[in-house]
Amino acid sequence: MNTRYKQHAMALALLACCMPGLAQSPANPATAAKPWKPARLSDGQPNVQGTWTAVYYGMGCLTNPTNGDVNCVPPPGPRPAAGTANAGGPPSVDPNTGKAPGQRGNGNPPSIVNAQPDGPRGGGGGRQRPAGAQGAAYNDDAPPANARPRRVARNAPSRIIDTPNYDIPYAPEALAHQQDLFAHYYEFTRYGDIDPQQRCWPLGAVRQFTWHDVKIEQYPGYVLLIYSGAEQYRIIYLDNRPHIGNDLKLWFGDSRGHWEGTTLVVDTTSNNAKGRLSRAGDFSSDKVHYTERFKFTGENTLRYEATFDDPSVYTRPWTFAIDEKRGYFGGDGGVPTGPVTAESQAKFELWEEACQEGLIPGGNDVPGLPVIPLNYISK
Repeated sequence: MNTRYKQHAMALALLACCMPGLAQSPANPATAAKPWKPARLSDGQPNVQGTWTAVYYGMGCLTNPTNGDVNCVPPPGPRPAAGTANAGGPPSVDPNTGKAPGQRGNGNPPSIVNAQPDGPRGGGGGRQRPAGAQGAAYNDDAPPANARPRRVARNAPSRIIDTPNYDIPYAPEALAHQQDLFAHYYEFTRYGDIDPQQRCWPLGAVRQFTWHDVKIEQYPGYVLLIYSGAEQYRIIYLDNRPHIGNDLKLWFGDSRGHWEGTTLVVDTTSNNAKGRLSRAGDFSSDKVHYTERFKFTGENTLRYEATFDDPSVYTRPWTFAIDEKRGYFGGDGGVPTGPVTAESQAKFELWEEACQEGLIPGGNDVPGLPVIPLNYISK
């Protein structure tokens, strides 16, 4: 053997002898994270049943989801008053055309530094009457006297994860339509300007998933999603049945799913597109096709992704994403007290929300409706 190679071999042998920690595999079996192995149901599905809620709650704006309802153009700012606009609110309407100019801002990158996961929300959220205000309408800025201080608004990563500016790649005409809806969110001039959520309509499969909780139940051949918001539900069939015809359009579309390990992959067509994607006017058409991936990465963690493909609205496919955790959105009916455990999950009940358009005067965030009388609360 060449002297140089002999010396090299001796050095390697000495290294392996004297530094066994380096000679062994860097992964220590005793401390390495074990891959999650879920329990299996009778039909082979991984058992992911239970109640799930968003890590970063917010559906007002996809590009800056937690800092204001329609605060969709940077820099971030407070929620604008009804019928007004600011740097972070709806753009001005052109008086000559009655439409808003195409205007978007870059979405928050995944690396944004001041994002913090949502904590428990019990008692601090919801629409409250201003203290001492007689006959005043509800607002979102007056917590009850016994509530803890409202959290300071903070940024969170954009829901759009695979475009260069973390924003929806609208075609020019579609962008103008979205901005027109955006501009009229607080001051609508047509019935169609009102966000379908304010009218208590279903929100569509993707947006509905971001509103409060979703309870997952599994049965042989299908998965059932029961949504806390507006008491909607969705069935995802797993039995390879064909899609329905394109002439029939549904609020949640027509879904067919299959499992790839611990990821539920869902192909969805035939969406009627009457629900929007956010309060800022984001939308798709009834030609949209999306592929959803429910990525269960651990017993208590879920990454939801939905890739939209709609050439009539977007210049390229794009992906919506949201992280979920086992838990509850505070204030929802039937939420058990204490930590989230298997026992508390089993005790959770979805109480009727009874969201109906015009049910409560002044409710549903529709400006201009009558105020709520004082004696309404005491009944």
